[in-house]
Amino acid sequence: MRATVLCYNLKGTTKGRKIGLIFGFLGYRVRHVEEEEYLLPVGEVAEGRTTESINEEAGVKKKEIEAVFQEEMLLMCPENEHMLDQALFRMRKEKVQVPLKAVLTEMNKNWTSVALHDEIMREHEKMTGGK
Repeated sequence: MRATVLCYNLKGTTKGRKIGLIFGFLGYRVRHVEEEEYLLPVGEVAEGRTTESINEEAGVKKKEIEAVFQEEMLLMCPENEHMLDQALFRMRKEKVQVPLKAVLTEMNKNWTSVALHDEIMREHEKMTGGK
């Protein structure tokens, strides 16, 4: 799979454009995930499968999707650890902060964006003491 970063709630924002520049420069495909994709497996979304084909296979209708979140979130799918390190370094250097970040793994690739968000939120709250 080509290196990809999935962006949530960043489309059309200054921060979203900065993330696009950072990750694009490093060779990532930058994809802004739409709300109607939130109940699809994140691994499928990262692979670039179309929303319509996945929804059709899963029997999900757009009007049924109500589970959304407002926080900014990134799901990084690097080709290697060096690409990940470079992306995180450049984000720090450019002072681009997205507290909710994850890397696509075998364990989470079948999770929905909502499930991934909820897990990252729990972890973030534990690490920051609920702040």
